[in-house]
Amino acid sequence: MTTPTSPLATPIAQRLVFDLVRGEVRDHDRRYLLMRPDVLMGMLQLLDDTTRAQALCAFADSTARHGKRSILAYLDGLPGRGAGDGNALLDLICETSPALGWGRWDFERSGDGLVLNVFNSPFAAGYGSASQPVCAPIAGMFRTVAAIVLGQPVRVQETVCAAVHPHATCRFVARPALAINEEGDLT
Repeated sequence: MTTPTSPLATPIAQRLVFDLVRGEVRDHDRRYLLMRPDVLMGMLQLLDDTTRAQALCAFADSTARHGKRSILAYLDGLPGRGAGDGNALLDLICETSPALGWGRWDFERSGDGLVLNVFNSPFAAGYGSASQPVCAPIAGMFRTVAAIVLGQPVRVQETVCAAVHPHATCRFVARPALAINEEGDLT
């Protein structure tokens, strides 16, 4: 997909409003926060293994739920919304992610799913060395994007994480969710 040379040329960068009186950064009605990744991810390092795993799952779920608002707003702004195969949305996400500091994203189709490669994940960089994948916010956002593009709920797995494999590119795989849990929800 496309990679802009300057974040100032991206639509998201042009829309962000830095309101110094109110102390906030906004894209229309969506508020953003600038924070160092090591501060955010350092919190996870202070947790025991079980609590950290639960926090990472919650982080992914929260990002999927709340990030959906941004993704739907981006989708609404695309010409010919609802037409095509989702490539325009994927291109827009590839353009927006680095402008927001989420690393450089690249999507590829894989059978009935999608693959996301993320170069320079802020979550892996902020966490440092890890024994398990830590890019839960990217997994959550990818879950929302993939579900929209594929037209069905998906499962996402981070198969390679730069925090586990230094100098690697983080890799996520999204596949259609096939199982239904006891509550009747797709998993």
